[in-house]
Parts: sequence; structure tokens; C-alpha cells
Amino acid sequence: MKKFLLIFTALLFTTTIQAQNPYFEISKQIEIYNEVLKKLSTNYIDEINFGDIMQKNTKKMLNSLDRFTTFYDEQGILDQRMRQEGHFGGLGIAVKTTDSLIVITRVFKNTPAQKQGLLAGDKIIAIEGKSVKELGKKTANQMLRGAKGSKVQLKIIRNGKEISKEIERDDIALDAVTAAEIIDDIGYIRFVKFNKKASSQVKKALLDLKSKGAKKIIIDARGNPGGFLNEVIKIVNFFIPKGKVVVTTKGRFEKFNKTYKTKNEPVDENIPLVILVNSHSASAAEILSGSLQDYDRAVIVGDTTYGKGLVQRTYKLKYGTYMKQTISKYFIPSGRLIQKIDYWHRDKNGKPTLLKDHDQEKDYKTANGRIVHNLGGVVPDVVISDKIQNSLIKNMINKNYLFDFVTHYYYTHTKPENIDQMKIDDAIVEKLISYLKKNNLQPKSTAQIILENSKKKAEKEGNKEVLSAYDDLLKIYQQQNFEIIRQNKELIKKLIAEDLAQRYFYIDGLTQYKLKYDQMVLKAMDILNHPKEYNKILNKK
Repeated sequence: MKKFLLIFTALLFTTTIQAQNPYFEISKQIEIYNEVLKKLSTNYIDEINFGDIMQKNTKKMLNSLDRFTTFYDEQGILDQRMRQEGHFGGLGIAVKTTDSLIVITRVFKNTPAQKQGLLAGDKIIAIEGKSVKELGKKTANQMLRGAKGSKVQLKIIRNGKEISKEIERDDIALDAVTAAEIIDDIGYIRFVKFNKKASSQVKKALLDLKSKGAKKIIIDARGNPGGFLNEVIKIVNFFIPKGKVVVTTKGRFEKFNKTYKTKNEPVDENIPLVILVNSHSASAAEILSGSLQDYDRAVIVGDTTYGKGLVQRTYKLKYGTYMKQTISKYFIPSGRLIQKIDYWHRDKNGKPTLLKDHDQEKDYKTANGRIVHNLGGVVPDVVISDKIQNSLIKNMINKNYLFDFVTHYYYTHTKPENIDQMKIDDAIVEKLISYLKKNNLQPKSTAQIILENSKKKAEKEGNKEVLSAYDDLLKIYQQQNFEIIRQNKELIKKLIAEDLAQRYFYIDGLTQYKLKYDQMVLKAMDILNHPKEYNKILNKK
């Protein structure tokens, strides 16, 4: 009996140690995984690309934790470094790639692409004599890049005609600041990323605008996805004193807990400041807007930001690969956690939930005593949404119907001499509808798509009366679709105008258009031109 008890106690102790030791479970699962791979390699009916399968599995495993924890192969880490460094060898284009072609969506000024006459709407069908379909998306995109001075041969479809271009690559700068303009005494800085150039370029733009007479500043951080933490701390420091907390990181391990403070004297501690954000402003852009909101140093205008309050670090692995993993959460000065999605609490289907569903809602206070909330993302002081709500309009954009119409319009209308001569009225909406009808393009709402899929299922059941009802409903949708476009004509005109302004006059043209017509920019100007309203928003006495 004693012997049995000893054996049982030993087994219980071993099991307990195993349960408490995560490395035992790791070792166990690796052994099982190796066994599975061996069986596949010796018994599976067809040849297997194990490298491809295992890399996909690694990425899927990491992404199952949170969408920012990921794996990079050699090319992936090169692409990441390129974005961080702020330059690469290439042509100077933005593209959208399908299985059979690469569509140029933007051409940047003073780049090889612009000098050789490439245009938005051009469709690259072959690179170096090989079709894009044959090359595959990843390889085709990589072949557009290369060392400065190297050449690439392209075959392009433009406005229905096939042309060839040989273009010499150059060093393409990825600037953080894409616009710095002044209107009256208001300086406008468009700021799109936190790469290694960010703080130096923002500082230069700020000082240049002040030297030209700017007494108020708008920083446009809409669509800014974030980047280097040190860069955002420096930029926040331009507007607040030395020694102030900008952000605090807290992780599972003590080594990742850190408080980041401003280190220098500010560039301008008092200049009135408005920051524009939207739902695509993320990470460092949220630290910028959130910390300045917490110190009542800037009025935030726009839509609630993305909600990325997680910090990542990249680690080098074997064979030139890297892993980026989440190591901590960041908190802005008021104590708010900006993170919106809670990857550590999941619903019954395994999907992450919203953090606010698990954290009791609390009120936080800014330096001047204003109440701010921990709802995920930075909620602006003045809310103006630029989200596209209508699903039919979204569908028209996602299907490239609107982009293709603008390409058609570009080739069938005379280029204006400047932005002021670019007339975008209700007539252009009717031209869009005519274009869609002529080319049998039918944008669809989410409800219509669901109805069509439901009809397909009903067809299998063979009930003619039910199918007839589906047909009647679908006819109503089809008749109403173009009317919905008319009802959203102001949004449509705005989207068309911004695309055309950029095609005609590059980023300078888009900036000029936004300074004249963009609702968020105009609201920011209005607030800055009314000091009482500005001070009231910030609870200044």
C-alpha cells in the first residue's frame, strides 16, 4: 500500500510540474508536430512544399494571438525596414495588385514614374517580358523595386491601348510630412507616418511655417498608422515642456514597463493647435493626439481613432527571419488605455471582444479637469466623421468602379489649369451613372448581396413562387441603386474631386483642394479663428 502511495504521489507531482511548466507543453506539441510532418513526408499522396506550409502555419499561429504579432521572411523584413528608414529603390508609384495585373493608383511627383509619363489608371500586365499572372502578386510587386540606376521593362495597358516603358529606378523618399502650407496666419502640416524622418521633418515644417507668419497650427494625422515611439515623443515635446510624461508602457514582464518623458525644451508651448484624426489614425498617431488632449494642449477634431494601444518589438530568428511580437500595452498621461480590441478575452466562437466590455467604464481627467473616457481609441473633442457608411458606395469603391470612372473622365476631359478651374458639380454624378450603365457595372448594397446569395440557396429547393418573390425584390434594389448614388452625391463629388486633384496636380493639388473644401480642415480653421471657442473646448480660463 505504501509503495502504491509513493508511486501515485510521484506521478501526481510529475503531472503537477508538467502542468505548471509551459516548456513541457511546448516540447510535447513540437514532438507531435514533427511526427505529423514525418508521416506526411513518407505517406502523403502528392509532393508537399513543407517550407511554404510551415511558414504559413507560423504566421497563422502568431496572428491568432493578436493581429500585430507576426513573422517576417527575408523579403518581409526588408520591406519593413524600407518603410522605417523612409526610402527605397523603385519607380515612385502606389499600386493595387490583382491576380493578372498591377493597377497604378498614384504616381508621385519628381520620380522615375512621373518623368517617364506613367499615370494613375495604367495597368501593368507584364514585367521583364513575363506576365503578372505568371509571376504572381508577391514576385511582381518585388520586381518593381530595385537598386538605384537599375532598369525595368514594363508592358502597360492605357486607355485600351498597349504600350511599353523602360524605366530606370531611383531612390524614392518616403517623407513623413507630405504638405506644409499657410493660409492667412494658419499653418497646415499633413503628417502621414512616424518613420525615422518624422520628428525632424515636422520640426522643420513647424519652424518654416512660423517664419512665414503662422500663429496657429493644424496637424493632419488622418490615416497615419503610427511607427517609432521615440519619434512621437519628440513631436509631442515640440508643444509641451521638458519632463512631462508622454506615455507609459506596461507588460507582463517588469523589463517592458517604462515611462517615457519629454527631454527637451519645447519649440512652441503656446501656439494654438488643432490635430485632425480619423478611424485610420493609429498607434503613435494616437499617442500624439491623446497625450496632447490629456494636457489640454490641442483641440482634437475628427473621428474616433483606430484603437491600437499595444507595443511590439522585433526579434531576429534563424535563417534571416524575424518575429514581431506584442510585449506591452501603452497608457497616455490621463491613465487611459487606447487599445480597442481585447485579444485576451474571447467570445464563445473564439473571436476577440472589445476591451470596454470587460473593463469597467471610468472617467479620466485632463490637466484642466475635462472628463475623457476609456472607450478604445481617442475620442475627439469635436467629432466629425469621414467614414463611408453606405454599403453600396463602399461596394462601388471596393470594386474599383469609381476609380475606373475617374480614369475614364481623365482621358475624356480637358485638364484644368489649376484647382480653382476644376469644376465638380452634380453633372459629374450623372456622368458616373451613365458610365456604370454603359459598362453594365452594378454596385450592390450588402442587403442586395445577401439577398442574391439567399436566392441561390432557394434555387436548389425549386420553389418557383419563392424565387419569383426574390426576383421582384432584386428588381427593386436594382432600380434604387442609382438613386442611392444620387442621394450620396456630395460624398461622390468629394471622392471624385480628391482623386482628380491628385492625378492632375499630384500631392500639391490634393492639399490645395483639402484646404479649400475639406470639412475637417475648415472646422479646424474656424475653431482657431475663434479663440473663445478654442479656450472653451480646452476648459481654459
